[in-house]
Amino acid sequence: MNSVSRAVGALVCVLGLAWGGAAAAAPIQVNIGIVTAPQFVHTLSAQKFKEALDKAFPGKYDVVIHDSGVLGSETQVLQQLQLGTVQMCICTAGPIEAFVPELKAIEMPFLFSSYAQTDKVLDGPIGQHLLAQFGKAGLVGLHFEDNGFRNLTNSKHPVREPADVKGLKIRTMESPTQLAIWRDIGANPTPMAWPITTQLQQGVLDGQENPIAVISAAKLNEVGQKYLTLTRHVYSALVFVASKSFFDKLPPADQQAFRDAAAQASTWGRQFVRGNEAKQLAALEAAGVHVVTNPDVAAFRAKTQPVYASLTGDTKKTVDEILASEKSGQ
Repeated sequence: MNSVSRAVGALVCVLGLAWGGAAAAAPIQVNIGIVTAPQFVHTLSAQKFKEALDKAFPGKYDVVIHDSGVLGSETQVLQQLQLGTVQMCICTAGPIEAFVPELKAIEMPFLFSSYAQTDKVLDGPIGQHLLAQFGKAGLVGLHFEDNGFRNLTNSKHPVREPADVKGLKIRTMESPTQLAIWRDIGANPTPMAWPITTQLQQGVLDGQENPIAVISAAKLNEVGQKYLTLTRHVYSALVFVASKSFFDKLPPADQQAFRDAAAQASTWGRQFVRGNEAKQLAALEAAGVHVVTNPDVAAFRAKTQPVYASLTGDTKKTVDEILASEKSGQ
């Protein structure tokens, strides 16, 4: 081999090593699927997660936030997590019920009375037990985030009692429990993936139910939702969820960093939702939304009792534990 050939060979070797080193150092991409737009707490919390993870492992992970439903509905994103083609999502608890049936427990109507209670339950042994059930579905529940208490809006008339809901076409999450709740109340519930602004604007739907934070961020008053009733019928948790096939391959220290980052982001998200609720409600009223602040909650609660009567097994046990914790003040 002549000197030129040796030089070329050496150069190729050096470039190969350099390329291999660069490839080895390339950050691991973590795709997070979210159905809501950038101004919603889902996406804002995902950004906080990204910042916390990068602080723990600078340059090791490239967290890419896919908002506005570009990866599909929450159900579709959860399926992608099961397949391992997407690594994470921040998803509403309702649709997760189809994958983790035990999560139905926290979807019960009028189960929680305050944010203090939801924090105690979801951050305590009950919440940890529920997160542990995700593994059976090929998922990892990292932490419970906050979306707020759900309230009813519609385009037809003020709602003060269940009789006012009769026949209204109400969009619900893709959740059997939510469908059952609104059937029992007397509405015509329609499960539909988010976003729903077009359907509301076109009159395909008469109304929907969501936390104040969502109603405000989505500007639902601008698509015909003139009436808001503070039913607070269901506490709506968000969940940081990871793909089990992805998560299980991470080193233990990295797994803990993911959990810690999710916890930090969730704490921030809870403060964001709760701290802005009164201001958002006032802004909706100022924009012309008719707000019913004191509906007949007892009547709504009575209508939804069949949902409780249908509970069995572990779900019933969990609901009973939550109710007991409320009565005891634990």
